[in-house]
Amino acid sequence: MPSLRLAQLTLWAVYALVVAVHLGALLTESSLTQRVTQPLFAPLLIAILLVSAPSRHRTTVLLTAGLFFAWLGDTMPPFLPQMLRPAAVVLFLVALILYCLALLPLWARNREPLRLALAIPYAGVVIGLFVACADGAGEMTPLVAAYATVLATMAFLSSGGNGMTWMGGTLFLLSSSLLAMDWFLPGAAIMYSTVWVMLTYALGQALLVAGMLRIIPSREHTMQPVGAELVIVEG
Repeated sequence: MPSLRLAQLTLWAVYALVVAVHLGALLTESSLTQRVTQPLFAPLLIAILLVSAPSRHRTTVLLTAGLFFAWLGDTMPPFLPQMLRPAAVVLFLVALILYCLALLPLWARNREPLRLALAIPYAGVVIGLFVACADGAGEMTPLVAAYATVLATMAFLSSGGNGMTWMGGTLFLLSSSLLAMDWFLPGAAIMYSTVWVMLTYALGQALLVAGMLRIIPSREHTMQPVGAELVIVEG
């Protein structure tokens, strides 16, 4: 279906444009543009999912739900009082749990040895980062520990899909690690860290979705062609 393919390509192009504008806004410190563009990431990926895959497929439902919670995490913080800002971590934690549920069946039946070997050190990275950030986390330590555990699990499970899901999980891990350094280890932050956080976050989620779309049956294969029922009746 050429029109369906065109819609997919158009949505991916719009997503790339929005991400580029957001990164430019970070570099130019345009806070209004940042606030407008970041909440568009997840809805565009949801639109790509719904255009490309069957809406009732288990993986589609889990990914859409995960992206919805990621959208809440992207959107809500500016409207919350400072004391409720950790709620954004909870929203992303729920998103990660849903991603894990979507990836688990794929990992169980497609455990490619090389990707698994490369994914195992993720646990060490997350543990080391958590130990380094524990003092700075303060009262958020239990929440940060839960987030770190689920994050490492998601990155590990992403190795069981394909190269794109694995790279998406790795970039998501990198994004959250850089963000944790910004929040809890200010002295260790790198130059333009916010730009790197958002770049790896946007690419990570996009690659995760793109990789899953290579596994989920496409809408072209699930939509019955016009006239198929007539052929069956006549036969």
